[in-house]
Amino acid sequence: MDYDLIFVGGGPAGYEGAIAAAKKGLKAAVVEMDQLGGTCLQRGCIPTKAILHSVKAIKQINDFAKIGVRVEKFQVSLDEILRRKTRIVSKQTRGIELLFKQNNVHLFKGKAQVVAANTIGIDGQKEITASHIVIATGSLPAELPFLKRDGQWVVSSDELLKLESIPESMLVVGAGAVGLEWALIYNYLGSKVTVVEIMETIVPGTDQEIAHILKNELIKQNITIHTATAISNPRIGEKVGLDFKKGDKEWQEGFSKVLLAVGRIPNSAGLFAESLKFRFDAKGFIPVSENLQTSLPEIFACGDVIGPPLLAHKASHQAMAIVDFIASGKPVLHSPWPAAIFTFPEVATVGVSESQALKDNLKIKIGRFPYAAGSRANAIDEKVGLVKVIAAEDNTILGAHIVGAEAGELLPLLTYAVTRRLKCDEFKDLVFVHPTLSENLWEAMGEISGFSIHI
Repeated sequence: MDYDLIFVGGGPAGYEGAIAAAKKGLKAAVVEMDQLGGTCLQRGCIPTKAILHSVKAIKQINDFAKIGVRVEKFQVSLDEILRRKTRIVSKQTRGIELLFKQNNVHLFKGKAQVVAANTIGIDGQKEITASHIVIATGSLPAELPFLKRDGQWVVSSDELLKLESIPESMLVVGAGAVGLEWALIYNYLGSKVTVVEIMETIVPGTDQEIAHILKNELIKQNITIHTATAISNPRIGEKVGLDFKKGDKEWQEGFSKVLLAVGRIPNSAGLFAESLKFRFDAKGFIPVSENLQTSLPEIFACGDVIGPPLLAHKASHQAMAIVDFIASGKPVLHSPWPAAIFTFPEVATVGVSESQALKDNLKIKIGRFPYAAGSRANAIDEKVGLVKVIAAEDNTILGAHIVGAEAGELLPLLTYAVTRRLKCDEFKDLVFVHPTLSENLWEAMGEISGFSIHI
């Protein structure tokens, strides 16, 4: 065999998995048809967060008067914002390329196809072999049956990264993480933004109390939000016209641009030679075993291509778990996956939500601590927010949900608690620096175990 391990796809799973394999002494390669880093680095997590950082500065300047600072005039340059985004992405891409060289990971550029259980074809011209293959091809933006991307009027988040001007108005179809982050970006850049979601709440699947707080804050920031609302009958003229229906109410609106943020589909078409008769599920995702093996045991799969949740950190950790399984036979552990939405305020969540606990007939305790009661939150004028901890009757932490400033940075401690099934009581003697937002976590757990002070 040419290699011990070949990763098909150079996103977070592929490149991190290959480096992890090389560090364990395995001969590793990656086949990638685009740039290293995948959707996350090239078109998703990193470029959007870079732009959000610029946009957050606009929000802060608008809020300065509340804290005694007045800014009379400032300018926003879309060109500079996009150039900064490009510099960040390029730097990180070069960093991955350097890591490949340092760890002797071989990179093949081209479109891969699995032609046999141990063989990858590249562009139909070259073949390489490995003892094990890992499929990590990620996902692509989804469309609606009646509303397709044309790259001009109707776009995905991929096209938004290249926009050279700010549309007068934008409809965001879908109120998940991608849709809401882009809604905020274009709202602060000057578009009149409307979000439509067919489900009853924004960020479906998130704790409803947390989602309600976020929705109210987005509305305060002049984003129009329609939940439990369907759209139909697209018409393209001077604008994109659509019919809206919510219950018995019907109306029409027009928009300069429509963003489809209705989820993602697996990037699995044409991935396997027909002769292999490889099995996919009804949506094109790849079914896997507990140890992430496919119907062909030499072939593994991880990340978006095996199904939700579609998270970059899920993909990379699964890839490294596969490497451990191959190298030492260590079974793949399935830990709770944390998630975050980088809106203003942020949302971060892990484990069981209140509604899920009630649906599963779990007897739970809930600890809540509002940001407004925290010293640090008041000092930095970030009073909107809530830390919510879900625990079993014996105080074992089952889930945690945060809406507020730096929610994503605060969540890891609670993720550890959920993963290790720790009890709130175990945090009573853990000293948190004062004044910090992290004290909010202590107070929320303390409400369950009886040691909270400020609530």
